[in-house]
Amino acid sequence: MLRRWRVLNGWTQYTIRKWANEAGHSSSSHSGLSELERGLTRHPRSSWFINLAETNERLHQADFAGVTSRDLLDQLANGRAITHDDGTPWGAADFWSCHVGLLPPPAWLAAPPTNPAPELTDQAAADLCAAWAQHARKQVRLVGAASSDLIRAGGAATASARSKWLNVLLELDVYSPQELEELWDAEKSEWAPANWLNSWAASLQPAKGK
Repeated sequence: MLRRWRVLNGWTQYTIRKWANEAGHSSSSHSGLSELERGLTRHPRSSWFINLAETNERLHQADFAGVTSRDLLDQLANGRAITHDDGTPWGAADFWSCHVGLLPPPAWLAAPPTNPAPELTDQAAADLCAAWAQHARKQVRLVGAASSDLIRAGGAATASARSKWLNVLLELDVYSPQELEELWDAEKSEWAPANWLNSWAASLQPAKGK
């Protein structure tokens, strides 16, 4: 559940720590998210659940005071807090209860039905990347936007995937079949890069005079 929360928020395993360090939340500088996510300990510290709850509360309140990095602020602003049905954010006891199996994850964080990624050859993966790059250029032409807007397309991806995705769109790199398997959204039965591309295309503004 924690991994899905992090990925759907577009966070890396270090986002919470960076947030805490930049904003001065000393108690949350080590949230335990990575250890809990990877199941590295059978007896996690109670402070980890407290820190996760504090982070979740700040996210729920959109309290990003002290954050000055633009990239980090964008990641946080697009994040979604974990809440109960009545809208109240999960607290430390809720995170602990979920860890020991007493509280199920909310529906949007429950594991999706198994829907494996299509098997691709190296050539098929390269062709898919080329199609995405071609579609991106076409979208720029359709709205008469500046060619520099293609650079902005990289920003639609998660922070950890941004550099590679931009290089794919600029046809400087391609995803391997193994990398694409990691980018398959089983819940939507779609490649994550296709979602990034659509999100960016929807944000394009026509050039002046168009």
